Amino acid sequence: MKRTTFVPLLLALVAAPSMQAANIIDSIYGIGAGSFEIPGHTGPLFVTPAAGSTAITGWTVNSGSIDWVKQSVWNSSQGLYSIDLNGDNAGKISTVIPTTAGTTYRVTFDIAGFIYPNSTADPKRMETEAGGVTTEFSLTSLPSYNFSASLPLTVNWQTRNFEFIATSTSSTISFKSLINTDGSAMLLDNVSVTQLSVIPEPTAAALCAFGVALGLRRRRSRR
Repeated sequence: MKRTTFVPLLLALVAAPSMQAANIIDSIYGIGAGSFEIPGHTGPLFVTPAAGSTAITGWTVNSGSIDWVKQSVWNSSQGLYSIDLNGDNAGKISTVIPTTAGTTYRVTFDIAGFIYPNSTADPKRMETEAGGVTTEFSLTSLPSYNFSASLPLTVNWQTRNFEFIATSTSSTISFKSLINTDGSAMLLDNVSVTQLSVIPEPTAAALCAFGVALGLRRRRSRR
């Protein structure tokens, strides 16, 4: 029994891809950091961190301001909090993670559109940057919400992603609002960064073992 199953087992070991890594943001800064959960805030609905703020663990507000919003305002995509990239004005946030130069990483995140009363820019637009590559994302919002209605409001989250190749031992990943004159912009939540899985090349020893096993199997089948 062991001999007859050796070849397929060896093939599986040689060809098996490496396991996909966990969210690097959460691994570095704590579980929930990628969805803006740490440390949370005591505001009744939202707070508005401005440029220079590091109030959200793992994140820095680089310019303008953002709204750090509880799910009591609208449903989060993940956890209890999400981000509106426009606070008092257009904002930009970033996180820094360790990387390996030459390695490809995938950034996955959820976005939604929200039109605040009397702030009707649509579609919502934002720019991401990582590894020297910028990508623009846009999303048409649903009809304007009545903010005086019973909370929480309902927003529809959609998943997007992009990839970048790291150029150094650390990489900055940023999200910047491109809506400059509006009370609300792209909503952001559930940011995850993973190193792409790599299928390892078969080693010489593994290929040699496979050849020997295959030869033995053929000889037995001829008897």
